Amino acid sequence: MVRLLELSVLFLLFIFLGLSLNYSFFPNVSSYDGRRLIELLIATAGLAWVLLGGLNNHPPSTVCQLRWRVVGYSILVVAVLSAISAASPRHAFLEINVFVGLFYLSLLMAKAWHDHQNTLVVLIVSIISLGAVLYMIGFFTGYLASFLEEIPLVWPEPFFMLSNVRQFNQYQLWTLGLLCLPLLVPGWIKPKYKAGVFCLLSAWWVLLFASTSRGVLLAWLLSMFITWWAYRRQAKAFLLLQLKCFSYGFLAYQLLFIWLPKLNAGGGSVVAQTVLRSETNDRIYLWTHAWHMIESHPWLGVGPMHFAWYPNAIAAHPHNSVVQLACEWGLPATGLIIFTLGYGLFMWLKRFNASTLTAAPESEQVLILALFFTSVASGFYSLVDGVIVMPLSQVMMAVVLGLMIGLYQQNDPPTALNPLNDIAHRMFAAVTLVVMVWSVLPELLPNILGDFEMIPMGYQVIGPRFWQEGGIPHSEI
Repeated sequence: MVRLLELSVLFLLFIFLGLSLNYSFFPNVSSYDGRRLIELLIATAGLAWVLLGGLNNHPPSTVCQLRWRVVGYSILVVAVLSAISAASPRHAFLEINVFVGLFYLSLLMAKAWHDHQNTLVVLIVSIISLGAVLYMIGFFTGYLASFLEEIPLVWPEPFFMLSNVRQFNQYQLWTLGLLCLPLLVPGWIKPKYKAGVFCLLSAWWVLLFASTSRGVLLAWLLSMFITWWAYRRQAKAFLLLQLKCFSYGFLAYQLLFIWLPKLNAGGGSVVAQTVLRSETNDRIYLWTHAWHMIESHPWLGVGPMHFAWYPNAIAAHPHNSVVQLACEWGLPATGLIIFTLGYGLFMWLKRFNASTLTAAPESEQVLILALFFTSVASGFYSLVDGVIVMPLSQVMMAVVLGLMIGLYQQNDPPTALNPLNDIAHRMFAAVTLVVMVWSVLPELLPNILGDFEMIPMGYQVIGPRFWQEGGIPHSEI
């Protein structure tokens, strides 16, 4: 039963990563809310996997060490206290439950790496590649149609299925490193297909330039530099491939979105944004708004998800992961989370560095580089965007971190999970499932049934957060 549930989670995950960027699976809800529903389904199945003893089959020894348990329990206690003191505890607990579900999804991915290793990575990269190809077909079809039908293409067209193009940027940044693996790992694809794969990668970069995201380009550049600093010669092939795709993608973007529209007298025109724009008032406003929350509630914050409770005219989250945690969860919880991530990165570099990487198999070397590059880039991007907020980005975060945990502990001797720890994890998963159902049900059923009159109103904030209509309604309090 546990094995079947694990495979079911992986199956749902593959569908989510491959198709949710392109298709809506629920006719009564927006594409954003549809992704959230699938994420909830994956998280629920992952919690059920823990409840049935999934951790006991192959315990993640590194994560279950005493020091990590103490830090985890401390974060959880502070988060629960913050949720209890929040204006709407139900929404606060919903946010906590989602992150707990993502945590266990990461542990499930770590176990899947132990069981399947390269086969799992090949499947993930293949599924992501399929999703990218399908999205590019829709994107470039829309671009071509604008010329044939003489319809002006106004930014952010021809992006589709997204309420905000930055949601695409988050997903794309999680994939830029992983999609390089087929060209760098020996034997993944035949040499005669490599040119075609390189063209697809370069075309994927065209979408990045068309989205005009300054944050992604800056995060990518910083991650390139840090990856080079950490791995030097071992990272040369990976970084050169990134630069080549960047260059060819930029040239193709210039041709398609700048020069051809100027030369085309009878077809559609392109009204594009520019990455060189200098406006940053929205971020400054949001961060100032969050700073006032931190000043007023430094210890427990205003409550998880509760940036979306207090009125503002721009967004339901502050577009900065650290600021979001500080104003919502409080400074102690934020410090513990930053310490955990920082120490984990330190231990990763201690085990996988320029010296030790030479002894690893070549396929493993490339995977280590890609995962490190991806996590650093998305970490930087989270400082200017909602990387830890949006459903597709959250699931990609759990997948990447899970692969990193599995890779890090693959040579550790497995240790039997203490029976008390096993019972504690199962009970915690059961409680989380119950609280998740309680917290999400009042808005879940109306969304699924399409009965929008049953959804509580009184939003003080616009824009997506948990749902597409991301504010926390005041009318039910």
